[in-house]
Amino acid sequence: MARKQKKIHHKLVRAMLIQLVLISGVTLLSVYGAAKVVEKVLIKQALEGEADFYWKHYKENPTSNLPRTLNLTGYMERSSHSEPVPEDIAKLPIGYQRLETREKRPLVHVSERYGRKLYLVFEEGQVAKLALFFGITPLALVLLIIYLPAWISYYMAKRAVSPVIKLSRKMEMVDADEGFEIDFSDIEQNADAEVNVLLNAFKQYARKVEEYVDREKNFTRYASHELRTPLAVLKGSLALLERQDLDNRQQAVVKRMHPMIKEMEDLLEALLLLSRDQTPEETSAPISLNDLVEEQLFQIQKINSDKDLDVSKVFENNIQEVIPERLFCICINNLISNAFNYTDQGSIKLKIKDRDIIIEDTGCGIHPAALKRVHEPFYRENRESIKVKGFGLGLSIVYRICEQLGWKLVIESEQGQGTKATLTIPKKEV
Repeated sequence: MARKQKKIHHKLVRAMLIQLVLISGVTLLSVYGAAKVVEKVLIKQALEGEADFYWKHYKENPTSNLPRTLNLTGYMERSSHSEPVPEDIAKLPIGYQRLETREKRPLVHVSERYGRKLYLVFEEGQVAKLALFFGITPLALVLLIIYLPAWISYYMAKRAVSPVIKLSRKMEMVDADEGFEIDFSDIEQNADAEVNVLLNAFKQYARKVEEYVDREKNFTRYASHELRTPLAVLKGSLALLERQDLDNRQQAVVKRMHPMIKEMEDLLEALLLLSRDQTPEETSAPISLNDLVEEQLFQIQKINSDKDLDVSKVFENNIQEVIPERLFCICINNLISNAFNYTDQGSIKLKIKDRDIIIEDTGCGIHPAALKRVHEPFYRENRESIKVKGFGLGLSIVYRICEQLGWKLVIESEQGQGTKATLTIPKKEV
């Protein structure tokens, strides 16, 4: 596959991580908001209350001591019993504010009564420690309580789907050519009822597919063998006819029978080779593909000698390769035969460049809709009106051969302009 589907395990991990991140984010935002509430509301109210309390006692006793604790320091403007007001604090307006000129950034409440100004400076150091203890600690406990069920949920989900994951991995290893015999005992022991239902369905489907593949192979193999006998009889009968004293019309009929019998022979040979389970037999040493192409071209030209076509070949290089020679000849024969069959006038050009074998004609071409289906067995464009006889199996077999051997076939065509077939034979790695 060009693009792999995301695995179930990865999806579970991703879902759990997203869940934890969202919950953690919400929790942290809540703690941060609570801290701001403490700063803006509780501390402000405490300083205002402290200021009111001091002014009440100041009215009764102007010499009352200013507030001074571990976190709170009081200053009075123009007071003989007070420390001088720091310059940065004295500049602050009436109200509640944070002093940004100092490193610790204390909170300052400024109030004015009786012609005097009271400055209450609150240091947050101790409060920060308390917030750390009473905020972070509960936060850690909350996150632990959240993470633990999330991990348990993930573990249970992973355990539930693990048989499905194992099943998918085993299915990826299935090779239809080698059969569908797979040991599922390790999955069946730990699988839930739903997974066993899926497993049984797969077994039934695999059995049906295997039976279908076997029937197809056997039918193709037996049909190919059975058809050889009547085909041999036809060839013998045709040979006897050629020995008779025939007129021109009868000789023309006999001559037309030869390419049809040859096409049927090639089709049967290709079907028989494709139906075999073993790897097609290759040549013992590299052979010249150029020579094979020339040989097939010569034979097809002889069959189509009545057509006045401009046939040319340009071989820029010589391809030497170890290949299944018979299958290669079947492919080239079909491609060149199609070029001759569908070209009544004009030209046919064969070209070999690098690893490409190109057959190009100026024939009737193929409709875009039909071009998408040329690889389908028995498909013929305009079957009723087409002049060329055949079964529509040629290109289908060529595509099957290419798929089996790792070759590449590209068909390009424009209706009324011609067709270009490019067969690429990759170089085998030593």
